[in-house]
Amino acid sequence: MAAHDQNWAPGQGLEVDTDSDSALGDETQSTTTSIAESIYAYRMEHGRSYHAYKDGSYIFPNDDQETDRLDLQHHLFNITFDDKLFFAPIGDNPRHCLDIGTGTGIWAVDMADAYPECQVVGTDLSPSQPTFVPPNLRFIIDDAEDEWLFDQKFDLIHARVMSGCFKDWRTVLRYAFEALAPGGYFEIQDYVIPCNCEDDTLKGTNLELWGNTMVEAANKMGRPMDQTRFFKEWMEEIGYVDIEERSFVFPTNPWPKDKKLKEIGRWNEINITDGLQGFSLALFTRVLGWTKEEVEVHCARVRNDMHNRAIHAYFLIPVIWGRKPPV
Repeated sequence: MAAHDQNWAPGQGLEVDTDSDSALGDETQSTTTSIAESIYAYRMEHGRSYHAYKDGSYIFPNDDQETDRLDLQHHLFNITFDDKLFFAPIGDNPRHCLDIGTGTGIWAVDMADAYPECQVVGTDLSPSQPTFVPPNLRFIIDDAEDEWLFDQKFDLIHARVMSGCFKDWRTVLRYAFEALAPGGYFEIQDYVIPCNCEDDTLKGTNLELWGNTMVEAANKMGRPMDQTRFFKEWMEEIGYVDIEERSFVFPTNPWPKDKKLKEIGRWNEINITDGLQGFSLALFTRVLGWTKEEVEVHCARVRNDMHNRAIHAYFLIPVIWGRKPPV
């Protein structure tokens, strides 16, 4: 998609730099799981660990290597968003906030710290969250595609980088709408695969092949990664109003001329190269039948492309939020 077609956020125009070639809670037993040994009986596969609850629903690892990368990725989002945790205009005094797919819980911790009067809940399939958290934060093991049964309505529901996680995003959008307080917002911050490029430098590369293969495998698995373009339409159908979108970018490395985008590119180069095996391994072996060795060889080639400043690629980072109408 061309840059001029995007509703670019300020400072996100792309120009090539030619100078350089849980504390786990459980109040709804029908939809959540209390602390039990089975939750921690992770699937071990090819040297990586994966969540045990709803085994196979989420195809990325949950081990220390991946949790470290997720925390780095949070820093990358902070740089890109100028330390904004969200963009929805929820006001200064939110009372209840929900973070679905909370991962390491780092966004939820920051939210709880920033709004100490707000009760924050983070949900995830994997208990990868810290034990010591702000008193206004709790974590729950839960599947966002199961029926939501919370005791309270939320002023903000947040989801970040959940592409490939759900069989049907419309189900999640509907559950979120029902769980919002009147006037509350659902905000999605996502990460689009495959890469985009404004010139021909991505064509025929292993990086391009990797992105297309990821989309193919996710579609075959029944958890598509390429759904963000439908979010606005689906939100409108469900009843959200005041829907807004903003587009950011993560360059593949420091190839842009712009100083801020160059910094984002440096961090994203680490983010992707460190996470590449974890992104690819389960999808390519379980779904496409690749061997671990074939995945490793392909990832090595993709890493070379990620380091190549002559490839002017970037990942599109769409942010979309919509409001539940007031009563």
